[in-house]
Amino acid sequence: MSLGYSGSFTAEKDREFFCDTCGARCTRSINGDLEYGHLVGCPERLDEFKIGTSEGRRYRPDEGSDGGASA
Repeated sequence: MSLGYSGSFTAEKDREFFCDTCGARCTRSINGDLEYGHLVGCPERLDEFKIGTSEGRRYRPDEGSDGGASA
């Protein structure tokens, strides 16, 4: 059965992690200055990435950490 998701539900690589705030699987840049993958609306998302182009899930504080898809 397909879940319609082609990504990984794990964060196994050195620079991958799950955000404690929005629950999205994120990746740190090689130099550690940037974090990619936080949900739109997550306070951990950098100002440069505040506007999302994805129609995916958005972070809402009342939802808590649920491992949602990143934008």
